[in-house]
Amino acid sequence: MESELARQWNSDPKPKTRLGIFGLLRESFKTINRNMKLMLPVLVLMFLLYSHLEFALIHLPETEGKDLESQLEKNPKLFQDFGNNNMHQTQYSDAQNVFKDVMLVNLFVLGLSALSLIISLVFMVATVSSSSEAYTAKVQNFTEMIIKLKQSWKKPTVTSFYMVLFTMGFFFVCFFCVGMVSIFATGTCAYVLYGVVGLPIAVLWIHMSALWMMSLVVSVLEDVGGLGAIVRAREMMKGEKVKTSLLVVLFYVACGVVHWMTSTIVSQNLEKWSRMVISIAMTNGLLCVLQLFSYVVFTIFYHEQKESCDEKVAKTLFLLVAGDEV
Repeated sequence: MESELARQWNSDPKPKTRLGIFGLLRESFKTINRNMKLMLPVLVLMFLLYSHLEFALIHLPETEGKDLESQLEKNPKLFQDFGNNNMHQTQYSDAQNVFKDVMLVNLFVLGLSALSLIISLVFMVATVSSSSEAYTAKVQNFTEMIIKLKQSWKKPTVTSFYMVLFTMGFFFVCFFCVGMVSIFATGTCAYVLYGVVGLPIAVLWIHMSALWMMSLVVSVLEDVGGLGAIVRAREMMKGEKVKTSLLVVLFYVACGVVHWMTSTIVSQNLEKWSRMVISIAMTNGLLCVLQLFSYVVFTIFYHEQKESCDEKVAKTLFLLVAGDEV
């Protein structure tokens, strides 16, 4: 005889159909629209920060490079004398100042690169947390977002550290495989083997990118980070790897279109500063929008998968309790 709990489970409405790729994209637009008051200032702030950083990363090394080039024209043996510790000569006084400036610029560039990573982390946490609240019918205010940032920044940092290690190992294996092909294969056979090796590498890289994105979302929305977040993200992606991979491919294609548009415009007969401003503004503006949209898409995908996992757990518990009652 069927138990009351089992009959209750069977009488419950069927779980809602999972969103496809276009459904996720459509729901992402709706979520961004509901959360526009918070997302727009964050997006503008990130755009301005990224633009200033990129301008500094392009302009400062270029300026110091020109100064160093002019010193090499004056003193062709500059590096040789530098290696022999003969820089005390009077004729090298200007070159010594240039070397100091180059070292300072390099340190400054390293600091800017670290700052860029921090900005990316803040942007990701702010976007994921606010999008999650908006998707669940609660609009987050600025104070709540700051509190969430303070609570969540460590877990995505640890998760990114592990994913960087995995990525380094992945690239090591890729270089090893390509190196073996270049050593032992020649002619047409080499091209065939490059294709055989390259296709799995591309597929694995796309899957790793999706896993990385999903792991970051899990790190922000759940009380887990590092390897735990990666394992959790992998579990939530089971059965949906094709969907997440296609989402990553769409993101890469969109980024490629942005860079193509930018390179097309700056290739016109424009002045140097005009090219730089257009390049930085277009690239950073559109890429910030794409990055925000990708975070929102994966946040909604997380909620869809979490609901499905929760339904499976609830069904398992129902059946276990029902079995004990029989």
